[in-house]
Amino acid sequence: SVLVASRAWAARVRMRLPAGVRPDRYRLARWGSLLLCLAGWEALGRRAAGTLTLPPVSAVLQALAGQVRDGRFWAACATTLEALAVGLVLLVALGIPLGLLCGRYPLAGRLAEPYLGFLLAVPASPLVPVFVIAFGIGLAARVATIVAFALPLLVLNTAAGVRLTPPRLVEMARAFGAGEATIFRRVVLPAAMPAIGAGLRLASARAVVGMVVSELIIISVGLGRLISTYSATFDNANLFAVVVVVLGIGLGEAAGRLLSHARLGARYADEVC
Repeated sequence: SVLVASRAWAARVRMRLPAGVRPDRYRLARWGSLLLCLAGWEALGRRAAGTLTLPPVSAVLQALAGQVRDGRFWAACATTLEALAVGLVLLVALGIPLGLLCGRYPLAGRLAEPYLGFLLAVPASPLVPVFVIAFGIGLAARVATIVAFALPLLVLNTAAGVRLTPPRLVEMARAFGAGEATIFRRVVLPAAMPAIGAGLRLASARAVVGMVVSELIIISVGLGRLISTYSATFDNANLFAVVVVVLGIGLGEAAGRLLSHARLGARYADEVC
């Protein structure tokens, strides 16, 4: 039946660990490599103490603790996260439906391909002045920059996932009397979920890059303003502290995305057709 075939397809696309490898070994290797990098960073920072180079990890943590006690730091985080949150919502709302449309209907894919290829091939930074002219120097321009950075990756990955849907599943669904909407919801979308998840991972990482670029180029606000201020005054400890916060935002967003994608994948693997 379509149900059995769809579940078999979903099982094949799930990521599995190599045979004989335990998950805790991966965790141990990850944490060990992180601790090794931090130890090397601390050693290099202490060796270069007193120069305008790499600060040690201990100095960065002290600077970060000082910023956490400053209300301006939290205001900057709120400004940055506001643009990122709005940008991610628009990214998902536009990217996934457009990718499904381009993948399912060849004409739509051919019409959108030149524009997506342009955004993917040309660096998005030169487009920032265009967004400033169109939207001003407020929140709208920063959100447009975030979406422009990330949208092509999500659309193209989603469209690729739709095109890779096994034709036999679609034909089987039609043989059982399923309409186009049912095929989309019960066959195409579950089969494309791995590609959509990959597109979300790539696109959200690019969105974080667009967030920082927008605040450094358009107007000095949020965490971008702190980065500009500390780099101009050669305050490397505070500069690296802000960079660590930006990395933390990216990692937190990635962790939440992976959790939601795992739940969605499990739901579609169990409920397709």
